[in-house]
Amino acid sequence: MRRLKIGFLPFYVDYYEGICTDFPREKSAVAARCAQTLARFGEVLWDGVLITSKDAAADAGEALAKRHPDCVVVVTTIAVFGGICWAAVAELEVPLLIWNPQIIDSVDRGYSMEDIVRNTSQIGTQALANTLVREGRKFRILTGFEGSHDMNHGLERFFLVMEAVAAIRNARLLAVGGSFDLMTDIVIDERELAQRLGPRVVHVSAAELTRRYLEVDAVGAAQVALDLKTRHTVSEITEDELTRSVRLSVAFSELVRETNADAGTFNCHAGVCLRNPAIGITGCLSHGEQNALGRPFTCTGDLPTAIAMLLLKRLTGVSMYTEVQVMDSHRDAIVIANSGEGEEAIRRTGCRSSIIGNTNFRGTCGRGASFAYPLTTGPATLVSFTPVPGGYRLIAAEGAILEETLPDTGALAGFFRFSNTGLADGYTRWMEAGAVHHAATTLGHWDRELREIASWLSIEYLRI
Repeated sequence: MRRLKIGFLPFYVDYYEGICTDFPREKSAVAARCAQTLARFGEVLWDGVLITSKDAAADAGEALAKRHPDCVVVVTTIAVFGGICWAAVAELEVPLLIWNPQIIDSVDRGYSMEDIVRNTSQIGTQALANTLVREGRKFRILTGFEGSHDMNHGLERFFLVMEAVAAIRNARLLAVGGSFDLMTDIVIDERELAQRLGPRVVHVSAAELTRRYLEVDAVGAAQVALDLKTRHTVSEITEDELTRSVRLSVAFSELVRETNADAGTFNCHAGVCLRNPAIGITGCLSHGEQNALGRPFTCTGDLPTAIAMLLLKRLTGVSMYTEVQVMDSHRDAIVIANSGEGEEAIRRTGCRSSIIGNTNFRGTCGRGASFAYPLTTGPATLVSFTPVPGGYRLIAAEGAILEETLPDTGALAGFFRFSNTGLADGYTRWMEAGAVHHAATTLGHWDRELREIASWLSIEYLRI
């Protein structure tokens, strides 16, 4: 996974040396400490010097733009004039954080005029913030005491959001086998998607997949099958079905590697796999193995949900391909499930992962290997991504995965209860929001972060 590219612009103005000649050295040290802190979160793009004039700022901004940062962090080390900072950031169309790490946490009785000027970084912060507001630019401010827990937490949270935003902006999506005919809710205009948000889609035909499948080395496939049996409980599947599933997973893995895909969709239905006489089984094993490696894939050609899954994978590390299914009035919950595509990070602690023959779909050559295990209980979030007129919409519902399981489904399944609304109202609002009939499920509550991601991506956000 590529590292986040963080542009760093520390500013100083040579206006206050009459009060303290040591200010330049002090503020250079502040900038160096800030750069060292930022290096924990990604590659810091900085030439090591303070920016002290409008012309230098314009040059720094132009040079930084050529390096294509994912975000920019501004630090005004003293009361820097807004016009200096604006000259650097005016042409940078990436997320912007103004970071004000206050170097003192209290003011004592001996606080002097020199101390007052030394601690005017917040004046520079306010000057730039006002300029950005006047220009209609989006930005965030993080202010607090340097090195404090709250400051560190704020940085971690900001860059977690930036990782997800950058993942979408730079996504390379693999689409294998086309899309499932007549599923209108998974359709997306790929050219518009690339222009508006950035993701590029690489297509591989069913014929190319079949060729790769037939070329998989039998000895290598057998070794993979043995490895699966050590990591999972394998049952209710024939050796031929398992071998076919493994060969398909190996072929798919090669395509992912060669295309350098971050995520995508693999439609294993109809003539692509299920009714393909050479393959004849589902591809759930392929999906689960890639997801475990941090590369989430959907089925049926569903690229919108692939984007939702990638977003959650980068934000939280957990992203389960999901169908939001039937309501249960007794449990005040809905069933969430998939056909066995798997998400190792959502498997309930203490429950061994099982691989069985797919209980939902049977192909011309049998049932493909599928994952089956109960889901981790506790706070969870459902997310859907869909095109809407004029752009895109991100839909999120916070809730909880309940303790009860559905052991007879032979896949990943559980009960989800909405946190912020009742069952019927929540499910109605979810559907009225236009959610795709597939979704992504993660652990924890992420409304605040998802709202910020949507804002940075300039897409609509709806919370259920």
